Amino acid sequence: MAHIERLWHATAMAADYDELYGPLERLFGAVVMHDTRSELPGVGRRGGMIWIGDNSIEIGSPLGEASPVRNFVERWGGGMHSLAVGIADLDATIERLAGLGVEKLADATPGIIFTKPAQTAGLLLEWSAHHTDDDPRWGFPLRERRVPPLLDVQQMAFVTALVPDPIAAGERLAELFGTDVVRRVPDAGPGQVGAVVSLVDNVLVLVRLPEGGVRKEDWGQDINRARFHAIGLRVPDLRAATDALAGAGIGVGPAIDGVEGSVLVASDELRVPVYLCEELLPEDPRRG
Repeated sequence: MAHIERLWHATAMAADYDELYGPLERLFGAVVMHDTRSELPGVGRRGGMIWIGDNSIEIGSPLGEASPVRNFVERWGGGMHSLAVGIADLDATIERLAGLGVEKLADATPGIIFTKPAQTAGLLLEWSAHHTDDDPRWGFPLRERRVPPLLDVQQMAFVTALVPDPIAAGERLAELFGTDVVRRVPDAGPGQVGAVVSLVDNVLVLVRLPEGGVRKEDWGQDINRARFHAIGLRVPDLRAATDALAGAGIGVGPAIDGVEGSVLVASDELRVPVYLCEELLPEDPRRG
């Protein structure tokens, strides 16, 4: 039985909210669910959740000098920050995680905590028993799009992370989530998919981090430590999508080795790497 209920959202941060949101809206049809400002201790950000396809992404930028988001953006250049999973009972989750050697890093808002990355395969995780009153998954209508998007995005297909040992990381995360490692590739080389973990209604793709890290020109961002990397978005026709991007002066880069039929959107405007694909991964629970 899974201990998590769903992927609640991926999270991306950048120095400027509008520069982060703008391309996601124009290219992929992102819709703002809420956009708030808070300089409260431990928060210090402008932003909130946006909707793309069939799931949400939290985006934000630093607000105030003591913002923890500022530290992340200035130290690591922004990009993918963390992954949030939905749970039923926060107190029970905290107790269960403690029994597995995972400690709370910080409280976010009531019903939401972060845990220490060193105990979760080097990746920052958010655990939430909370939902907002603008989330389509609970029957709330989305706002109308302000502009027609370039591409017709139908689903958030996956989230990626780069880690030194994908199988070990996958087994650890599956243990914490109460889900399964649905793909293991023991001989995966640097830059290749080594494991895929079920998120109940999505999947986390774990790629082996090459020694020395990866470069922006190949991966959309310079990364030299374990961290979340990108989101994958499913479109109905990948050729039509790449043609539309080309017409807008945007090229595509190489696929992830192990995610067939995916391309990296090669746009300097994007503050978080985005892959496009036409099919969900074979192991995705939504295919069954």
